[in-house]
Amino acid sequence: MELLLYGLNEAGEPVLAERLSADQRPHIRDLAAARLTSHHAVEVWEGPTCILRLRGGPTAPGQA
Repeated sequence: MELLLYGLNEAGEPVLAERLSADQRPHIRDLAAARLTSHHAVEVWEGPTCILRLRGGPTAPGQA
């Protein structure tokens, strides 16, 4: 089954969609975490099922 990674904005709208190959499956958490640096949230879907959801997003300037 195909894996799709979505980068979401603060309103929960997708602003990035990326297809992941089957050989990337062991690394989906790392891939999603890398995308989280530039998105409010990241979700990975396998068909109709969300298999990973990370929230956090980029840090505002001046915050650590």
